[in-house]
Amino acid sequence: MKDMYTATMEFVTERVNFHGANECRELGEAARAFYEAVGELKKTLSEEQLKLLDDCENKYSELDGAQMRFFFESGFADAVQFLFGRRERWPGQ
Repeated sequence: MKDMYTATMEFVTERVNFHGANECRELGEAARAFYEAVGELKKTLSEEQLKLLDDCENKYSELDGAQMRFFFESGFADAVQFLFGRRERWPGQ
């Protein structure tokens, strides 16, 4: 039998994948607007500036992914702990 942490992480992964494949309209529009603005900005930059912007985009992607994982894991962990009365301890606690 799976422990609660493993089962929850599988559930979180399933939900993130589902929502990633079925994003809400507002999120899609915001993402498209952001990337269009980045595209317009790139047209005005020198080669050196483009390298800096590419690095910035990569670091932002890493930050966004880390934040998403943290908040999803924290939110689901809190919900499970609430439901089960903190009977199961999570890694790192």
